[in-house]
Amino acid sequence: MTSEHGAGLEQDIARLISSVECDMTVQTGILKQYAKLQDAVKAFLEKAKNTHDKQEVERLQEELSNKNKKLSFEMENLRGMNQLLERENQQLSVKNEKLSHENKELTLKLKEKHVETVALKRGSIVLSGHTQGIQTRSMFNRKVQECIKDGGANNESKEGLFDQVLSNRIIAEDCEKRRELFEIRKMLIQVFGDIDHCRQNIRIKMMGEINCKPFFDASLSEHPVDIAKDEAVKNCSAWQQKINDPFWHPYKRITEDGPSEEVLNDEDETLKKLKACGEDIYEAVTEALKEMDEYNRSGRTAVPELWNYKEGRKATVLECIEYLGKRVKEQSYKKRKNNPSSI
Repeated sequence: MTSEHGAGLEQDIARLISSVECDMTVQTGILKQYAKLQDAVKAFLEKAKNTHDKQEVERLQEELSNKNKKLSFEMENLRGMNQLLERENQQLSVKNEKLSHENKELTLKLKEKHVETVALKRGSIVLSGHTQGIQTRSMFNRKVQECIKDGGANNESKEGLFDQVLSNRIIAEDCEKRRELFEIRKMLIQVFGDIDHCRQNIRIKMMGEINCKPFFDASLSEHPVDIAKDEAVKNCSAWQQKINDPFWHPYKRITEDGPSEEVLNDEDETLKKLKACGEDIYEAVTEALKEMDEYNRSGRTAVPELWNYKEGRKATVLECIEYLGKRVKEQSYKKRKNNPSSI
């Protein structure tokens, strides 16, 4: 009985040990799976972190690239503006040289005028043909020059011969006349702008605006009339935009005997393309370009001007007034002809 009980107990202990060993095996497997899962989670997190860092780096690189492009664009604009300012400064220098030269000539003329007045008052130059014969104008000018060199009558100093007050008055009067002439031309431009006179010799011309006719003639040789008009307008507008661009300056500066001046640069790539379009188109575009630089270098928009189309030059104020007077007479004649009772 005792032996049977001991044998059963051994069997129970063996089953318990086997069950424990089985549980331990299962737990070991679970622990291994947990370790593998934990490693996988760590690897996934590390990969996600690397991916996020890579995306962040790419985003920063793209942002930096965009900023560099923007900075390059701004630097290009600044470089263009600096070139424009340099050209304007060169133009101002040329104008200052020209004004200085004109001022010297005006000063010399004022001195000659004053010396002439002093000489006439003091009797140093005789113009009477009754007592000492008739002097020619060349003899008169020679004596005036002698007076300037010698300091005038009674050995006066050159500074004494020049009246600064007279000089200032003449300069002021000249400026006033120029201003009045400018206002008159401005008013005439407004008047002529309201007149229908497309066939008249004197009319408004937009300085800096390309004549489209050469473009139409060139297109007409390749296309029907309707298509040629559209092509001409398209090509002419493209070159007009080029002229309006302040950064396009196809000139080079040359200096010979006198002051330096700007001339068209034949090596400019855009001018080479323009010349390939034909001589007439080249002349039309370069003429408009020169007009734009003369009339509105900074603003780069066409400016109205009174123009004599018959002679190809700027019309004078007198010509414009004569034309308006002729128009008034024609209108008066028509009015009297249509309404004889009003005479």
